[in-house]
Amino acid sequence: MKRTISILLFVGTALFGLVPVGAAAQEVPTADMAIVSNTANVKHARVGQEASFTIVAINNGPDPVEVLAVTYTSVQNLQPVDEICDLGISADSPSCEYSTVQPGQARTTIVVAEIVDTGAKIASLTVCVTALDPTNDPNGANNCATATVKIVGKR
Repeated sequence: MKRTISILLFVGTALFGLVPVGAAAQEVPTADMAIVSNTANVKHARVGQEASFTIVAINNGPDPVEVLAVTYTSVQNLQPVDEICDLGISADSPSCEYSTVQPGQARTTIVVAEIVDTGAKIASLTVCVTALDPTNDPNGANNCATATVKIVGKR
């Protein structure tokens, strides 16, 4: 008699949602996100001039990325002035966020920055691409790229 009651108790609680029955594990997508290019519109610039950096990020798949972010992670001898997100939004941070990027789709981000006086000979911008949701990226080596501008004239 005890055995019958405990089985009914277990089945009854499962039916009422107290014990999860057959909960499925959520699969983490796999997507090789990459920075295809990061190029400046000028090779040389003077202190006070602006340079535009065009960044192209791609999802090489095989799965879609729900939210892909292109973020500038290192800014040397530059003061960011503007950020233009192709089909995305720019939060109050140094990044553009793009929703649902399918395999093979690319997104373009433009960062405009002023060359600042630090006495250096080079200005550089490093950008990286990441997924904001859990994603397996099989090739992290292609997630970042750096573009440089030679600073000319008085520093």
